[in-house]
Amino acid sequence: MNTEREDITNTLLRKLYLDKNLSARQIGKFLKCHPTTINRKLYKYGIVIRNPFKRVGVKKQELIDLYIKRGLSTYKIASFLGCSVRTITNKMRTFNIKARPIQKGYISKNRLVTLYQKKKLSLKKIGIIYKMTPSGILKRVRKYSIPMRKSWEANTGIKLPFKGTAMEKAYLIGFRVGDLGVRQSSERTKMIIVGSNTTKPEQVFLIRSLFNKFSKVWVSSPNSIGVVSVSTILHPSFSFLLPKNGYVEEWVKLNNSYMSAFVAGYVDAEGSFGVYNNRAKFRLGSYDKTILSEIYEWLKKQRIKPLLELERKKKLGQNQDFWRITINEANSLLLFCEIIRRHIRHKKRREDLKKVLKNINLRRLNGTIRL
Repeated sequence: MNTEREDITNTLLRKLYLDKNLSARQIGKFLKCHPTTINRKLYKYGIVIRNPFKRVGVKKQELIDLYIKRGLSTYKIASFLGCSVRTITNKMRTFNIKARPIQKGYISKNRLVTLYQKKKLSLKKIGIIYKMTPSGILKRVRKYSIPMRKSWEANTGIKLPFKGTAMEKAYLIGFRVGDLGVRQSSERTKMIIVGSNTTKPEQVFLIRSLFNKFSKVWVSSPNSIGVVSVSTILHPSFSFLLPKNGYVEEWVKLNNSYMSAFVAGYVDAEGSFGVYNNRAKFRLGSYDKTILSEIYEWLKKQRIKPLLELERKKKLGQNQDFWRITINEANSLLLFCEIIRRHIRHKKRREDLKKVLKNINLRRLNGTIRL
């Protein structure tokens, strides 16, 4: 696994280590990495490392009092005296203070199976509960012949499988085709890696809400032009998101409810509702001519009157023409909103859809349209 942290730059380290006088441990905690990573970076950038421990005069009686009488660990004594653990252990040898025997904690097989396999706690978290190191817990996992979790479970947290309805699946496929990049991590782990780049906070919120109940979702800081990267690693049961078909799958087209959910997902990714010159309108544009054509045909079967037009011919560096579906006619727009409304999840799409309905109802009351 590549552990190189490219975000830990020379400038950042100099600011934290030299200007703010933070320790490698404090910087590691702040940047969520091990102190050795920070020390390695300091060496790489030629930053002179401060002596992390001060020289202390540890007296024999003081050490006996702390270690034997009070029962403190060498780690706690070192922290208390502001020196290294090695200093304490060396002094114990010098003073002929015998180290306490290592206490091996006990944890039953059934309890370990419950915590590790069923509750999916990490070795570190189990170790905290039993005051043991992660390696100590690992030894007991192996001793009891408990199957180790797959690497994608152990390294990236709990991944819940997809157990949604076919309608939810259809929505996710529609949204994926319109806005998501999806790939498999490897043949061995079979994780499903999902990502998207956007400048819209509503899109970030939507992607997070779609997947954070299944796995952790990472959101980057905006770059110099305001683009945010959103990504997550999903359970292999999300493999239905892998294909980016240039068509609507047959099982979706054969069911009106599934098709309306698919279209809603695609609309949340690529569509827009709006009021222009006091006239409500819906637009859905993309380079996926086949998918737009299938949506167009489905809309007509719902007694909706859409328009499908070539909006922009492909330019140099582009592989396809840009097509757009438009719904202008009030009756059709009202019917379309009624069909799709319950499936829409994008905050702005929902708000704009309400504005469209309000516009149509006001125009109807004013007598400018007939329903």
